[in-house]
Amino acid sequence: MTEVPEHLLKRSKERRSAAAGGEGSAETAPATADEGAGTQVAKAGATAAAPIAAATPAAVEKPVAPYVAAALRRKKIPLWAMPVLAFLPLWGVLYMAGLSPASSGEPSQLSAGQSIYTAQCSGCHGAAGGGGVGRQMNEGNLVATFPDMISQLEFVWLGSNGIGPAGTPYGDPAREGGQHKTLSYNGNPMPAFDKSLTQAQLLAVVRYEWEVLSGGKLEPSQVDAAGNMQYADGKPMLDDAGELITPEGTPLFDAEGNLTIEPNWTTPTGSM
Repeated sequence: MTEVPEHLLKRSKERRSAAAGGEGSAETAPATADEGAGTQVAKAGATAAAPIAAATPAAVEKPVAPYVAAALRRKKIPLWAMPVLAFLPLWGVLYMAGLSPASSGEPSQLSAGQSIYTAQCSGCHGAAGGGGVGRQMNEGNLVATFPDMISQLEFVWLGSNGIGPAGTPYGDPAREGGQHKTLSYNGNPMPAFDKSLTQAQLLAVVRYEWEVLSGGKLEPSQVDAAGNMQYADGKPMLDDAGELITPEGTPLFDAEGNLTIEPNWTTPTGSM
């Protein structure tokens, strides 16, 4: 048998050891590859899980009530309309304040009195009550004679001859300068109007002369909602037939045309 030199055996052993070491590295490499693959698989799984998680449905919302849905669908008020809406309450107040009672088509009591005065009285007493054939009425002269309009109603209704013979005093006894006397002014009588005027017309023209021409003042309670004169306690001066009545509702004139009540000279409006 041939003997193998020792140094050759040693070299062979080293080669085998080297070969064995390379195989170990090779075995380790696949393991590392497997680990990399596992990591890749894990990453892929995580990436796949993300869409799954994202695809999870959200919580179901509560249904909207019909009236809420209707309110959401309703058209909103445009900005330009806001000033208009803000002005509406003020406009309503102004509109209501400007309303007046519906007209009946009939002239007011004072307007009717003016027409009667112009037609039947101004020829003697002047268009503005300044006097002429008849006595002066304006500048307070008529009110000084008749501070209680009740007595003026009688004087115009009956005329100076109906009051009494020439020289009969009439009007306020406390009048400055004394009472007037019939036929004492130019000798001209005051005509009676009981045949040419109704009692409603008499009240209208006397009120116009006393209040407008002579400046007499009525209390607010003496004028009703329609602008007609009434007694201070709110009772009417005319009945449904247009006849003058007392506060108690009885006729103001008797059959001869004289007052059925005494005038009250202590206040500007007397019994009224």
